[in-house]
Amino acid sequence: MNIRIEKTIDSRLLAKLNHDVQELHSRIEPDIYKPHDEEEIKKFFDSFLIKDNVFAYIAYFEDTPAGYIVLIKRDYPEGPFTKRHLSIHIDQICVENKFKGKGIGKSLIGFTTQFAKDNGINRIELDFWTKNKNAGEFFKSQGFETYDEKMRKTLK
Repeated sequence: MNIRIEKTIDSRLLAKLNHDVQELHSRIEPDIYKPHDEEEIKKFFDSFLIKDNVFAYIAYFEDTPAGYIVLIKRDYPEGPFTKRHLSIHIDQICVENKFKGKGIGKSLIGFTTQFAKDNGINRIELDFWTKNKNAGEFFKSQGFETYDEKMRKTLK
C-alpha cells in the first residue's frame, strides 16, 4: 500500500475529487446542498486556494489521486470571553468511494496532525453532518471528540 500526500493548487483535480462527498451532502441535506457541479466547484477552489491561511493536499494511492484535504489555519483573537488560540480547521476531507478502506483518510488525518505540530498548533477542529454516521465514526476512531454541538429548527 503506497499512499503519498502532496500539496496542490490544482483546482480542477480538487473539483473532480469532490464529486463523491458533494453528492453525499446533496443526498443527506438536499435543502442546503446542490448536486456536484465540477465547473462551479473549480471556480470556488480557484478563489479559495489563494488565501494565505488555506492549504490543500492530494492523497495518491499507487500514484492515482484518491482523495484530498483542505486545511485552514485559524487564529482566534483574545476577546472578552475567550483567550487567543490557534487551530487547524479541516474544512474539507474527501476520499473517493472506490478508495475507501485503504487507509487514505487515516493518512490524511495523520498528515494534518503533523502539519499542526510543525506549525506549533495543538488543536485540530472539524465539523460534519450528523446524518453522516460513517464520518462521525471515522473521526472518533482518529481521536476526535465532540466539544460543541449545533441545533436547528426548520420552520414549515
